[in-house]
Amino acid sequence: MATILAHIEIKPGKEAQWEAIMTDLVRQTFAQEDQVLRYEYFKGREPLHYCCLLSFENKYAFYLHQASDYHEDHESVYLEGVLADVELEYLDPVTGACELPPTENPPLPAGTSEALRKYESICPILIPEWWAARA
Repeated sequence: MATILAHIEIKPGKEAQWEAIMTDLVRQTFAQEDQVLRYEYFKGREPLHYCCLLSFENKYAFYLHQASDYHEDHESVYLEGVLADVELEYLDPVTGACELPPTENPPLPAGTSEALRKYESICPILIPEWWAARA
């Protein structure tokens, strides 16, 4: 499983465009993907800051999401004109306090496409060592 908290900053004056893009992306994701556990956007405390909570059954499903046509179509728009910065933070649930399974980083299966391997290099799953001691 892979759970991610994306910390997002958008460009001034682009709030409505950003929210419209994300609304469409969430709609298409739930309509076309069956391994999505969570996909939610939130306005942050600071102006122009948003967060996205994403959770997928496994990292392969996350990379499939990233490489989907509808995600890449929107990405070309928001990377160029709307998005100022994004930082991905991988999360691991606290046992007994969250219903999501643990975040794991198994190797991609043999024969995985170059598109998915590209997203593994762009969005590598980084698991802090201290998580293992708290399992």
